[in-house]
Amino acid sequence: MNKINYLEELSQKSNIKRNFLKEVLHNLMKHSFLLITIICTTGLLFSIYSIIVFNQNNMLVKNRTEKKLKMIIDTSIHDAGVGGAYKPDVIDAPVSYFDYYIQQGESIYSIAKKFGVDDVTLININDIKIAALVIEGMKIIIPNQNGIYEKIKRESDVDSVVKKYNLDKEDVLRVNLSDLSGIIDNGKVFLPGVKVDSITRQLMLGEYFIRPAYGRITSYFGYRRDPWTGKRNFHQGIDIANRNGGHIYAAAPGRVIYNGWSWIYGNNIKIIHTSGYVTFYGHLASINVHNGQWVQSGVAIGRMGSTGRSTGTHVHFEVRQHGRVINPLRVTILR
Repeated sequence: MNKINYLEELSQKSNIKRNFLKEVLHNLMKHSFLLITIICTTGLLFSIYSIIVFNQNNMLVKNRTEKKLKMIIDTSIHDAGVGGAYKPDVIDAPVSYFDYYIQQGESIYSIAKKFGVDDVTLININDIKIAALVIEGMKIIIPNQNGIYEKIKRESDVDSVVKKYNLDKEDVLRVNLSDLSGIIDNGKVFLPGVKVDSITRQLMLGEYFIRPAYGRITSYFGYRRDPWTGKRNFHQGIDIANRNGGHIYAAAPGRVIYNGWSWIYGNNIKIIHTSGYVTFYGHLASINVHNGQWVQSGVAIGRMGSTGRSTGTHVHFEVRQHGRVINPLRVTILR
């Protein structure tokens, strides 16, 4: 009897263990399913987030150049007239130079890259007018650091120059091996690390504004006889005529700051660029842009016409810098 009771008791314990194991297994399976669901959901959410971030970053990469230019142009609208100079990275060492003779097949760009200086530095220091026309055997000087020359006439000019470019006077004098009195003998002061913006750089490298229209130049910049009054007056731009009309193109990247009508120029457009440059297009038949619009170089902004005070189908094209008119032929490629 005792033996039977013992076996029954053992059987009951076995059943309890079996039921306990079943319950544990059931709970494990239930929680495992929940855990797997959480992991899968988290993975899906992370994948969606990664796709969103990738697309955002991809768009930022694509738009970085345009956004940077827009920022520069928006800033230049309020610029007091420094003229496209960026705050420099100053090297705390005196400027020194060595002579170099241009070899066959070399350009300003390749020489600058060879010696680790900026091409604009070489152009400015050597007073090169057209970078593309340097020739073999030509002697240039190469500085040990980036920067530009600024002409001065008197000692007091140093103060105005350092203020203009937001430089430290002691840094400038140290680089030029001058004492704190500001005496610089050669009539030029080297401004260490000064950089220029994109359009100023293009102008120095000989990469100018593109032509705004196809046709022949019928009137040049400067004094001429007015076709309406017959009197001698100053023509502030150039006229490009084409009897077939055609598109008018933005001469450089920029923002439209005016589009409208005047009795002299008819339909006309103004676009602001970096470095205080503004281009003007007059006598248009139609306008394709609106105020505040960003335009890329070469984008059609209107059509050639004869609106306003005009004697035929043409575009009147002006270039100004900080409000002063300059000859468009000096800064525009007409090929």
